[in-house]
Amino acid sequence: MTVMKVLELMSDSKESWEDATQKAVSKARKSVKNIRSVWVQDFSATVDDKGKLTKYRVTVKVSFEVDG
Repeated sequence: MTVMKVLELMSDSKESWEDATQKAVSKARKSVKNIRSVWVQDFSATVDDKGKLTKYRVTVKVSFEVDG
């Protein structure tokens, strides 16, 4: 039997939503092993006074397999 656990994380990037997602997974890998998937639940961005996107934000759910 496989048992999975899910962590909800928030991350941001000045580059892209994809980069923000990768940063969340990379950070989680430092303390969590057996990561199997990531689901991007929410996208948002900050905008400067010229209408340019300045920071991309994601809320993700990272699933990992529980040992034992």
